Amino acid sequence: MKRKIIFVLPQLKTGGGFRAIVALSNLLIKDFSVHFVLPNSEDDYSFYLDKEIKIEKIGDNFSGKLNKIRNILAMFQFLKKCYPNEIIVTTDPIISLGFIFYRFKNLFRYVQADDYRIFDDLLLLKNRYFLMIYKILTQLSYKQNSNYFFNSTYTYEQFKEIRGSYVPKEIVQPAIDQSVFFNQALREVKEKKNLCLVARKHPLKGFQDFIDVWSEIKNVPEVSEKIETIFIITHDDLLNFDIEDFKLIHPKNDKEIAQVYNKSDIFISTSWQEGFGLPPLEAMACGTVLLLSDSGGVNEYADSEYNCLMYTPKNKIELKQQLIKLLYDPILIEKLQLNTKESARKFTWESSVQQFTYVIMKEYL
Repeated sequence: MKRKIIFVLPQLKTGGGFRAIVALSNLLIKDFSVHFVLPNSEDDYSFYLDKEIKIEKIGDNFSGKLNKIRNILAMFQFLKKCYPNEIIVTTDPIISLGFIFYRFKNLFRYVQADDYRIFDDLLLLKNRYFLMIYKILTQLSYKQNSNYFFNSTYTYEQFKEIRGSYVPKEIVQPAIDQSVFFNQALREVKEKKNLCLVARKHPLKGFQDFIDVWSEIKNVPEVSEKIETIFIITHDDLLNFDIEDFKLIHPKNDKEIAQVYNKSDIFISTSWQEGFGLPPLEAMACGTVLLLSDSGGVNEYADSEYNCLMYTPKNKIELKQQLIKLLYDPILIEKLQLNTKESARKFTWESSVQQFTYVIMKEYL
């Protein structure tokens, strides 16, 4: 009989962290019985889930913050009743706080970002009082004697700084589906370049930084004439941004995302911090040249001047300089492109599953 692995999620949603859990789970079902347990809510994901993965939604599907809280409490009670001794994996920074009060024997926390600082932009928590409470609870949760593993050295170092005591460095890197993300030879060799960004409304994603840079260079003909199209891949409402010059893409699946990468010459990531940063790696696998902020987790695969160019997060002057450098230097673009495929090839989900299984199962050997 297969051993159960219970992934505790806030909802089924589009996003890098959830995509990693889905990809891992689709392979883990060969050796484990995989369950997704989450409070009842509407789904907005567009990724393939193997039919063998069991989805258990707890509570009533009614809107309102009060009902969401009730559903979360009901979810923890359900876990305590039905899976007290199973392997439980939590990833979400908010849901993880519940495990301060609901203790489980085989709890694993997969840290995918700098959870302590992830809400500093106040977009979700709204005010500094709630942020202060969140940070206190997060510090308490970091002190638990749970089993921790991380998606990058960056998230490990940020976690260790707040925890203040030793925790083993166990890394389970995300990866890419290399049958989807590869160079399809769709881009044309031309003077003008296509740019691509994955945009989120969260301030920490830094999308406004690029818009500010674009507002400067679009009125400089010798620069703007070198740009054909700016593709913006998003699932967010971007009405608060000036996006009239961009072509918005709302992809239904990974294949559509890969097609955009393959039509793009330069992929730009403006995040101020990233636990890993999956979209740049996917773009890299498609042969797209990367221009990245030095946001932490991207250093798992990004090597400035070898397979990408980098700039200091929030530094719009550097971002503009590096973009102009790429637009005016086709030899540099060619050099970086040559190294992207080899760098991306190392990141396979099969390897990630091996890392995950080792971390989980060594507790039982």
